[in-house]
Amino acid sequence: MSFASDIRFSQVDASDPDYVIKFLTMDELIFSQQIAMERHWGSRWASVDLLRAEVDSASPKFVMPGVRNAAGEVEMESVRCHLWFLGVRPRVGRVTLLDFELGRFRDFRTLSNEKSIPAMKLMFAHHPLAAVGE
Repeated sequence: MSFASDIRFSQVDASDPDYVIKFLTMDELIFSQQIAMERHWGSRWASVDLLRAEVDSASPKFVMPGVRNAAGEVEMESVRCHLWFLGVRPRVGRVTLLDFELGRFRDFRTLSNEKSIPAMKLMFAHHPLAAVGE
């Protein structure tokens, strides 16, 4: 079943209440990945096994939304986020895109304002872009 004609996109910018950096655990990431797979969302790993093989489970994982996806009345609203994490091999910082169900995203722990700016500087300065599931 396709709802492609009903999909609406909007940028999440500084005036949006969802424009925050969130911190999540490996379990939260895996659960979000499973939702993305079930819903056939575009930004996700091909499988949970590939996610586990690429993401260091003990490292911090940060997400920040860039685009809000809303699709019709039957489709769950989601946000496409930048996800920063430490890779398993090589053990370097990585960043990619992943779709999160909006309600789940809002439930993740929010970084305080005083921690958000240093976290952003660190993430943008030291994390190369990487394709998910490769």
